[in-house]
Amino acid sequence: MNRTIPHLPRTKGFTLMELLVVIGILAILASLVVAGMMKARVIVERGIANTNIRELAIATRAWATENNDKVFSPVYPGGMEVPPGMKPDDFFPEYYDLGDSGLWLDGVLFARIYMQASSSGVVEQYPVNDDGDHLKGTLFESKQSVKVNPSEEDWHKHSYAMNANLQYDKIYDSVQSSSDPYLTEKTYSNLIFAPNAMLFIENEESNIVMYEDRDAILETFETRWGGTRPVGVAAFLDGHAETLNDTTIPDQDPDSDRKSSRFWRGVDP
Repeated sequence: MNRTIPHLPRTKGFTLMELLVVIGILAILASLVVAGMMKARVIVERGIANTNIRELAIATRAWATENNDKVFSPVYPGGMEVPPGMKPDDFFPEYYDLGDSGLWLDGVLFARIYMQASSSGVVEQYPVNDDGDHLKGTLFESKQSVKVNPSEEDWHKHSYAMNANLQYDKIYDSVQSSSDPYLTEKTYSNLIFAPNAMLFIENEESNIVMYEDRDAILETFETRWGGTRPVGVAAFLDGHAETLNDTTIPDQDPDSDRKSSRFWRGVDP
């Protein structure tokens, strides 16, 4: 008896056009996944930067607590004339004299957080150099800045800036002259709107900023973070940190605008 083997239906394969469509869809999905991962990574990095700059503000408040409620100068010691017959070490609060680098993030705040001195006063850890190598891997380093501009070898430009626009301590008006009142120490008692006054902010051009540097700050936001409306991090005198953009950084003259003055100077105009 002959058995007839039934013919199975022939399976139709993908045409070239169908394969191209599938590949195109997969490519689109892959690009969306990659874009989502990159966006998530930026959010994580901004969160880290926010935490770090907040820690700097808290350390600044701790320094102030140890030194009669003062906020150190952006260039330290800067602006204040040492009275006749007094030595700088007796007149200024304790700080590290690091030669040409009198920046707040080197000789004052960085020193307080990271550096240790022997009984002879010789720095044993974190020797400071002009390229800012001592800032690598610390709270002062913006990893996002390093990531987007890896060819930059000056780590001071991968860090943050201190607001030099804070109103100077009025006590100095009656006690001692100042070569630059905006670079003298301040006290919290004279910064009556402290929660609204900016202390540290992102800026790759310099580690000291004033109201006039607003455009450079926004350019740093764009360079480091990108996006249609670049957002950067800042810390305030009360110790909190938040993200800012072009709409939240006052652009009015702080000498006449109340909101701007509270942000940049810590006092009313």
